Amino acid sequence: MSRTGPEFVSDEDDLLRDLDRKLQHGEISAGTAEAFKDLYAFAEEVGDTVDIGGAKHANFQVKIAAHQGEYDGDPSVFTANVDKEVQIWPARMILENDPELETVAWTRTDYEDFAKAFGALDGVTQGAVTADFDTVVTNGEIEAFKAVVEDFVAVCRERAAEST
Repeated sequence: MSRTGPEFVSDEDDLLRDLDRKLQHGEISAGTAEAFKDLYAFAEEVGDTVDIGGAKHANFQVKIAAHQGEYDGDPSVFTANVDKEVQIWPARMILENDPELETVAWTRTDYEDFAKAFGALDGVTQGAVTADFDTVVTNGEIEAFKAVVEDFVAVCRERAAEST
């Protein structure tokens, strides 16, 4: 049974309870629940910060200091919501609000390469910056997605280190 009322998922315990509730009520498969937990564990490994909350379903945002740089905002490299999507568009927010990229060390091409690699995942439309969660975690694409994220994060960190 999905959450009702005004409460949002607010911490890791809520996230895990929401997954269990959805699994018990047949809203998600065991494979989807495990894949979400796997992606969350990956987020904890690769991210400088992992924020949970802001939705009624299990969700999180992965934030990387080298990606955010001195940007006056809080964009994530990717977000995941078990009932909806995996999104990389928040990473692009810096490009939209600081087109000269004066606040970060990475380049427009770095983000474009990230987006292109995301769009090359099986089942994801080229040029898309969002994909259905189940699409990203099927057919081994979760590992490919992790590799895409790791590559972008590494580039952001390398460029940040070079600029200091």
